[in-house]
Order: sequence, then C-alpha cells, then structure tokens
Amino acid sequence: MTFLNPLFLFGATLAVVPILIHLWFRKRLKRIPFSSLQFLKSTDARRFGWLRLREWLILLARCLFILFLFVSLARPHLKSALPGSGRLASVCLIVDNSYSMAYGDNFEKMKSLCRQVISHYSPNAEFCIMPLCEEGGEREVFWMKSKSVLHELEKIRIAYTGGSIRRALAGMSDKEAEHPIEYVYAGDGQAENFRDFPAEITRQSSFFWAPVSAGTNVGISHVVLKDPAAVPLQKYAIQVHVNSYSPRVWSGKLGVSSGEYYVEQECALQPGAAGSFDFDLPVEFSSGKVEIFDDSLLPDNAYYFRKQLPRIMQVLIIGDSPYVLNALRVESESTAPFEIQAADKIGNIDLRQQDVVILAGLKEISESERLRIVDYLSRPGTGLIVVLDDEVGDNLGKLLSAACRVREKVMPRGYVVVEWIDNSHRIFKIYEATGALKNVQFYSYLKVDAQGDVLARFSNGDPCFVIHANIAVITGRLLPQRTNFIYKNSFVPVLLRLLVNFAAESTRLEYYVGESVAPFNRVSTPAGDMLNSEDYFMMPGYHRVDGETLCVNVRPEEGNLQLLGAERMKILNVRQIDPERDLTGSDLSSFFLLLAMLMVLFELGLILLR
Repeated sequence: MTFLNPLFLFGATLAVVPILIHLWFRKRLKRIPFSSLQFLKSTDARRFGWLRLREWLILLARCLFILFLFVSLARPHLKSALPGSGRLASVCLIVDNSYSMAYGDNFEKMKSLCRQVISHYSPNAEFCIMPLCEEGGEREVFWMKSKSVLHELEKIRIAYTGGSIRRALAGMSDKEAEHPIEYVYAGDGQAENFRDFPAEITRQSSFFWAPVSAGTNVGISHVVLKDPAAVPLQKYAIQVHVNSYSPRVWSGKLGVSSGEYYVEQECALQPGAAGSFDFDLPVEFSSGKVEIFDDSLLPDNAYYFRKQLPRIMQVLIIGDSPYVLNALRVESESTAPFEIQAADKIGNIDLRQQDVVILAGLKEISESERLRIVDYLSRPGTGLIVVLDDEVGDNLGKLLSAACRVREKVMPRGYVVVEWIDNSHRIFKIYEATGALKNVQFYSYLKVDAQGDVLARFSNGDPCFVIHANIAVITGRLLPQRTNFIYKNSFVPVLLRLLVNFAAESTRLEYYVGESVAPFNRVSTPAGDMLNSEDYFMMPGYHRVDGETLCVNVRPEEGNLQLLGAERMKILNVRQIDPERDLTGSDLSSFFLLLAMLMVLFELGLILLR
C-alpha cells in the first residue's frame, strides 16, 4: 500500500489523545466506613463487568475513529504492477482515435478510461498524449501535468483513417522525461494497430493496454466495374465487395444511389465471410454512393464511387489481317464500340487521333515509324497490339524489346495448345469459370523471351500472350493456316477486351483518406474547405477539382476488428489492464472514511446501550 498524501499520517498519532484523557479522568476509589448492608438490595456483579467492558470499547472506537480519519486523508492506494498505484512516472498515453473507435460509444468509453488511468498516477507525474492517427497539420507534443493532459484529451476527435503505434510514437516529444517512462495505449486493440510494433521499447519500459470492447463489423471494402473491359451501351454493372468480421450471420440491406436513381437488395453473409453483390446502373450515372444498413460501425458503411466507363475508341489496323478486321466490325455502326481504320502501312497517318494501333503480321517497320510509335505510346490512353509473323526485323524488335525479345520460329509437330491462362487479369477474368481459351491450337509461332507479364502459355511453356505497360504481343499470326483461334467463340470477345484494356489507363478518380492531394493543385472538400497539393485527404465523400468529381473513402483494413491475441501480447511484452480489477477501487480513501463513520455509529450505539 502507498499513500499519495503521507503527511496526514502524522495526524494518526492523535489517536492516543482519548487514551490520555481516559487515564487523566479515571475514577479513584476511596474507603468509606459504612453500617450494615443487610437492608440494601443485592446487585449482580456481572453488571459492573459489562460497564467496564463498554468503557473500554468506547475508548477503542474513539481511537480508531481518529486513526481511520487521518489514514483516509493520506489517500491510501493499493500498490500494483499496473497503473493505478500512484506511481511517479512519465506516461506516454497513446489514444486510439482510428475510425474503428466509432463503434457504438466506444470513443467516449475510451476517454473515460484514459481519465481513470491519469487519476491513478501520482499528482506529480507527467504525461505526453499521442493520438494514434494524425488529425491533419502539425501538432505540438510535449510533457504536461495531469490537468493539462485532461484538457488535451478532450480535443482529440475520431479520424477517418487507421493508425499504428509505431507511427504514433514517431512524433513523441524530444524533451527529456523527468521520470521513468511508461506507455499506456487506450483503444480497441486491433491487431492492425500493432503492426510493426516497436518491440525495443518494452525492453526498457512498461507497455500497458487499457482495452475497450471492439464489437463486430460489416464493411464495404471496394466497388469495381463487373466487366472493366466492356463498352456499355445502356447499362453497366458494378460489383460491391463486402467483408463481414462478425461472429454471427449478418443480414441487411445494401443500397446504391446515384442522382435520382436508387436501387437496393437484401444481402446476407456468413461469419467472417466476404461477398460481392451486383448492381446495374444506367450509363448516365457514373458516380454514386453505396450504403450498408443495419451495422454499428458507420464510417465503412458508405462507399463513394466514380467510374470512368470504357468508351468508343479509334482503332488503326496496319497490315494484312482480314480476320482481325472482320472481328472488330459489327453490323450496326451506331452501337459499335470501335471506329476502325485499316491501312497496309503507317505512311502519313496521324497516330495522335488513334486510341489503339494494331500491327498485324508486319515483319519490319522503318526507323521513322518506330520513333513515331514510341512518341505515340508516350501519351496516356494509348495502346499497341502486335501480332507476330514468321520473323521480326531490327526496328520492330527494338520497339518490342520492353515486352519481349524475339527468337526463332517454332514449327511443332501437328500443333501446340494454349494450356495456361492468367485468369486473374482483367482481360481473361470473365473466362475463369468457362475456360474458353483452353485448347486453342497454334500450328506455328515465334518463340520469345518475355520481359513483361505472360498472360498465356503454350503446353510446352513458351509464351503465347505477353503484355508490358501499353504494349501487347501475340506470338502467332491470326490466320487459319496458323491457328484455330479465329474459329473459336472466344476470339471476338478476347479481341474486344484486349482493345478496351489498352484504351487508356483512365484518370484515377477514387482515393482513400490519408492519401496525398499532390496529383491536383486545389481540391474542394465536402465541407467546402480547400486542400492544396501538399495536403492530404482527411474525410470521405465527394470532392471537387476543376469541375470533376473525386471520391474519397476510408481504407477497408481498419474495418477488420480482429484483436491482438494473448500469444502476440506475450511476444510483444504488452500487459493488459483490467479496468474492473486494476483501476476501479484502488484508492482506499473512501473505505477508511467509511470505517471512521462506522466507529462514530458504534460509539453512539454503546452510549445508548445501558
């Protein structure tokens, strides 16, 4: 046990005063001659024994009253290895203000817990308060007394980002601490917060975790185009990906709103599962908001999306490739996703007007043509597709060197088949369940050493389809003498998706809170404030820049409420505080004051009892 005001213990010596008074006024008996006692009423000797005992009990009650009163004024505390022992220390208080703390009233519970922790240190202890997440702008950090730290605690607000203890401690004050340093983290204890935990600090100091209940969560992780390589005519489809971190089956509504358009559907997820839900939207609504209903953690229940839809493109085909030309032409020009121009050679064609250029079966190009194509590819939103012939000249090989290095022609016995396809790529993902490109046969092709990503391979391991940046290479000629691919149902869809894939790397329109505004000069926030290029997005919602809409959302990782486990705590040497056991009731002042009052009542009872 320790005392916060030990000087009051000297007052406990006053407990001897009732004893001294008792001894001073103690009755002295005298012998007095008296006549016969035979006519007096006899008295029970036990009555005198009780009066003598009562007198000593009253004396004891008075002594204990004084003793308990001064012990209470000395503010006794139970001594503990955890905060709450009245220790004199320099306390670094890490306050979890990440958006997961918006669950229910957890943020206010956490602040109340911080106040308890602060009150259980010595009044002379010093504190340094560190928000887990940056709140924007420079924040001065310094050591302060308990009254000041309580004031700073009230200023902290929930951020729309996740955080980590390592990043928070990076802003710790350089001022030398006056006492031994102790660390206290108050929050829900997400495992994500302890990622890259600076374990070196627990070798020299104590690190405590004051927990609040984490709860459960269902959140929207991201929204994507269901088919990012299909040009929509009237409607397009989005996929809403939802993660459940709940131990129970979750069911609720998922709604999509865009302007005056609104649609919703009932959804259900198994415990800990992830699911995707499809919505069809008219092409005139390219931005909107997806919302989850019936969940307690609000920040990730809304997702703002802004999609740049694939558009009608200008395609230039150079070379002799009638099957490619026919595949890209459709009966109705009004609904065609492409405007096609064909030529035998590049000549004087203005490449700046083209979105995609296809070199079909060319063996060589001139140096000037190579330089023009290189200049063309340097612009955003352009693409080059090369279908190789039997050989490749120096200039064409130099153009393709970033994607592949061409070697010799391969003439297999009979044919080789396309055996492996990267179904995770946006071009081929739609075929993942059907395997439509499997068993496509090639009777001859050019062997290449891939420098870029290989999206398809032959059964002998040679690359069939190579892609690098905005250059794609098909290693075999698309003619009936070279492959049966042109007769497959997948031929036209693959060509269309390949073209749309290269129709540009679209301008990024969706960002996360905490990302830099640097790609833009000035951005208007949903609250009407202006952000400059050196600032960061600090809140979710629609932002405006040069008449364009940007969507900013919270990062989905923070929605995972998985806690730091006991095993991990042991490894990191993090000790958990039990608020009921370690904080509540460690101050014994009220207990001793109650005992003093009981002594007063005990004495009154003895006086009334005759």
